[in-house]
Amino acid sequence: MRIQPFVVAIGCVSLLAVPSAVAQARCASFSNSHTDPNGARIEVPYAPQLVPQSGITVEAWITYDDTSLGNSTPYRWPTIVRTGINGAQNAFNFRIDASNNNTTELKFTVNANSRAHVRWPFASGRLLQWTHVAGTYDGTTLRLIVDGVEVASTPLSGDIRDVGQTIRIGQGADNSSSNNECWNGEIDELRIWPFARTAGEIAATKDMELTSVPGLVSTWNLDGNGNDSSSGQNGTPVGAASWSPNASATLATAPFPGLAVGMSTTGCLGAMHATVSSLPNQGNADFAFVGHRGPANAQAVALLSTSPAAAPIPLAGIDLWVDASGLIGGFAVGTDGRGVARLPLPIPSTAPAGFTLAVQFGVLDPCGPMGLTATDAVGVATVP
Repeated sequence: MRIQPFVVAIGCVSLLAVPSAVAQARCASFSNSHTDPNGARIEVPYAPQLVPQSGITVEAWITYDDTSLGNSTPYRWPTIVRTGINGAQNAFNFRIDASNNNTTELKFTVNANSRAHVRWPFASGRLLQWTHVAGTYDGTTLRLIVDGVEVASTPLSGDIRDVGQTIRIGQGADNSSSNNECWNGEIDELRIWPFARTAGEIAATKDMELTSVPGLVSTWNLDGNGNDSSSGQNGTPVGAASWSPNASATLATAPFPGLAVGMSTTGCLGAMHATVSSLPNQGNADFAFVGHRGPANAQAVALLSTSPAAAPIPLAGIDLWVDASGLIGGFAVGTDGRGVARLPLPIPSTAPAGFTLAVQFGVLDPCGPMGLTATDAVGVATVP
């Protein structure tokens, strides 16, 4: 159930709290008033993991009020999140192209070999209700997904351009004369994944407040602060920001039901990592284990066991972090053009709660020990 929040906005942002009777109901609320010379927002310091070269998914719950924005000069681009805050060049941005005539069009942009956009026109007032939006890039295609359904796509290739700048939530580029990239609505559960998730994977977790997800995944729950509850890429409210009660959303709190175990070996692209595409809930047909930051289009194997190893087992120059006594098998998976390997494992609705699995990926890599690199292991337990 979603309940209309009581919002007190100062300048461009007010950050909202929740009555104790409501489970997970905080969000960041932004007002596009153009009155705060500091441009209130949440600023996350630059980190390379926030501009992943293995592909990207950027997702959030949003509301947006185009009915109060109106036509204006200068042009407006209300922004959910972007990197590259100084000027037009950026790695990615996710915003509304309101222009100077209050255009109602959501746009996700990635700057790779070229700068490409994927767009979704919406009816005036459509985003006054909470809506889940996501943009993905897998090295070949840019996609826009709304409420778990793909609505637009466009071709794109190449590495995401890393401009080495702050990640900004609730506002875009700096503008000394008017804060014309301030968001005009609310933002909740902003996440960045270091690979492109499918529409099914996004739909499987969109109604959850995720925490403690391993493998360089960032989850800003926006529950009264700008902290990243998965990988510690914490943001700081800047400008005229305040926190106020809000009961606008009820999402199931879903800490990651497992853990990362061991250490990766280092290959040509640095340390590989293992994670998941969604959570191992009973009946989740879109669950998969994922390894990322491997060589592109390389041979790879996923070792599946019933549990992680208690201690590393040296093998061919790498450490094995899954329990050999519970080994289910090794599965040839390969990596895609962004160095991402997947082991799909649909979870049947009849799977017993608490059933455990662990996976580690190994990849042929000329920079690794004996021509191999491996991820750490990730273990999970099925949950209702």
